[in-house]
Amino acid sequence: MIKQLLILLCIAFGFINTASAASSPQLQSQSWILVDRLTNTTLANKNADTRLNPGNSVLLMVLYTAEKAIADKVIDRGTSVTVNNDALSIPPLNAARFYLEPNQKVRVEDLQKAIAVMGANDAAVALAEGTYKTIDQFVAKMNENAKNLGMNNTHYVSLIGTQDKNQYTTARDTLILANALLNDCPQLNEMWTIQTINNGVLDHNNSNIFLWRTDSIRGLHRSNFQMKNWNSVIYYSRDYLEADTRFSRELLAVVMNAETSRQNTDDTMKLVNWGADNYKTLLLYPAWETIDRIPVELTDDGKVRVGVRENVYVTLPRDAILQKGIKGFSAKVTRLDPLVAPIKEGEKIGEITISFNEKVVAKSELVALHDVQKSNFWRRQFQRLKAIFGIQ
Repeated sequence: MIKQLLILLCIAFGFINTASAASSPQLQSQSWILVDRLTNTTLANKNADTRLNPGNSVLLMVLYTAEKAIADKVIDRGTSVTVNNDALSIPPLNAARFYLEPNQKVRVEDLQKAIAVMGANDAAVALAEGTYKTIDQFVAKMNENAKNLGMNNTHYVSLIGTQDKNQYTTARDTLILANALLNDCPQLNEMWTIQTINNGVLDHNNSNIFLWRTDSIRGLHRSNFQMKNWNSVIYYSRDYLEADTRFSRELLAVVMNAETSRQNTDDTMKLVNWGADNYKTLLLYPAWETIDRIPVELTDDGKVRVGVRENVYVTLPRDAILQKGIKGFSAKVTRLDPLVAPIKEGEKIGEITISFNEKVVAKSELVALHDVQKSNFWRRQFQRLKAIFGIQ
């Protein structure tokens, strides 16, 4: 069954019209990284661990920290925050603003929308003070969250863009943060794609111009700091069918320190399109579907159907699959011996490892898809006699 599945996969890939072997795109921005989100496969990167000023992309951590505070019941999404003068005076004059007014009461959720949609600095200050009373306490929480996420090359001294050299991050750390926002903060998902918000007087357009390029781009952020240091954090998501095989593309791209808006736009689209065109992410095994049937002792059933708990994906270059075909794939099942009834649904049975071109590309636990009951003594003896004499 496993071999038949791999043959079907290769036939499906055979219908894909691929280009020549993919080489990493040439971009002008200082630092960038592209990752397939479903398999956590890094497709391309340059200077991904170089520490750079995050500019206004620091606001992504503001949103994450607010979401953690909501989850910890420090504040509620529907709570109204009173805006004080700091929200007006701290951001630079040329910073993006929602144009809040002193003593205005604004819900936490509306402040989050202003930050997610247009990168409003005044909303970030108001949200920070409304959540942890002081900016310093909020920034401390930002650093705590960065450490917990494994953002080891990140440090914050401000919750908005600053020229302070003690505020830094990397493209890789920014990608970790973006992935955490998508995984841990589903309430923000709809905010990323809001095209326009209104503060009661003015309409403010979403600052992420990539949302208008393709429906497959569904967030997260684009900004500059003082009309330089252009950064973008892009979530690309698309599902489709090719040759009756379901494919998913979920890419995360971080492009940092472009010198101009045009450079950032060109580099970001070039990187995302390159990843979408030159790689495929294939659903190898859907969750809770039968992969194999494995013999079990001390049961009338004889065998247990096994599968995986979660979808198993693999990301590979399109041209490499065409070059190797079925010979490039192999699957190996290891089982926990001896397998003896009773067995509970969901119990670990073994492991399946998929390799391509002799390199492991996916691995997952195999679990029982149903309960297997233990048979009684006399029935087991009867089954053994049947096995001895070859009786079906």
